[in-house]
Amino acid sequence: MHFTRTVAAVAVTFAISALAMPTSLRPIGSSLLPRGAEGDPFECPSGTAGAKQILLDAGAEPMDIAIAMLENGCAFKAAFTIGNNKVDDSAEIGVYRNNWHMLRDHCDHFAGAGPSEWKSRGQELHDDVVLATKCQRQLWSKLGESTYFGLQRGGASNPGAGVEYGNYCHKYLDFIQKGGHLSDNMATYYNVASM
Repeated sequence: MHFTRTVAAVAVTFAISALAMPTSLRPIGSSLLPRGAEGDPFECPSGTAGAKQILLDAGAEPMDIAIAMLENGCAFKAAFTIGNNKVDDSAEIGVYRNNWHMLRDHCDHFAGAGPSEWKSRGQELHDDVVLATKCQRQLWSKLGESTYFGLQRGGASNPGAGVEYGNYCHKYLDFIQKGGHLSDNMATYYNVASM
């Protein structure tokens, strides 16, 4: 009986908090999606424009902003637990959700790190958008766009998987640049298959 009440209380609490949550705050990648069609603009909480500016001041390019928003919605920090239920070289880390293999092979900060150090060494980047941006820029510089997208989405075993992901990143970039959303609180949503 106690278990049933606890489960019911948790379900009611979740339902109430989901209903009370403004549309623009609903988490991307869950069943609670922003209102409107894929690609439609929606407003994030105030402060999103300032968060975009922090990334830009750290050296981010508009494509980096697109990737961060595609991966995390309105949250300009990693909106997932370090690793995202993956470990070693597959672990997803930081606001750009780079895998540990990419980071340790192509970001100078992690040169010489081993696959098993993803959590101990990666936590720093996971919590630091400035360091994440520095590494992101190194990845782009060293890998180029198509290899970056391939490794980002398919890892070393399936680099061809990045084509669709790259297309979505470019759609988001168009939303930012053509819509003038590089310095405001606006975002959009695209239903990208999970990695």
